[in-house]
Amino acid sequence: MNVLYVEDNKINAMVMDKMLSRQKSNVIIAENGLEALKVVKESTLDLILVDINLGLNQMDGCELLKRFRKLDILNGIPVFAVTAYAMPGDEQRFLDIGFDNYFSKPVNFESLLLTISNIKNKLNLKSN
Repeated sequence: MNVLYVEDNKINAMVMDKMLSRQKSNVIIAENGLEALKVVKESTLDLILVDINLGLNQMDGCELLKRFRKLDILNGIPVFAVTAYAMPGDEQRFLDIGFDNYFSKPVNFESLLLTISNIKNKLNLKSN
């Protein structure tokens, strides 16, 4: 499974890479929105994980999602918000914006890996 993780914090990116690699996922890290847009045009992806706050003077994850949704090549690829925004109402706000799922930091990896496993199963059913 090919996963793009858009994250400006190198430690968070490293932890996510390590966790997803254990599940035999190929993880591509993009540090900002422009880098992520380049990756999606050059790679075949099955899932995209996006941090919301991508640094000062950078495109945020919500704007990046809007740009992703305009790309036909990403049609049907789930995009999950992975964010430190964890106040009441934040999850619904990000789902309303158009993210397919929401995970607050620190990420509950058991829940994330279960969700990814379900996506893998659906992909396997489509390819059979």
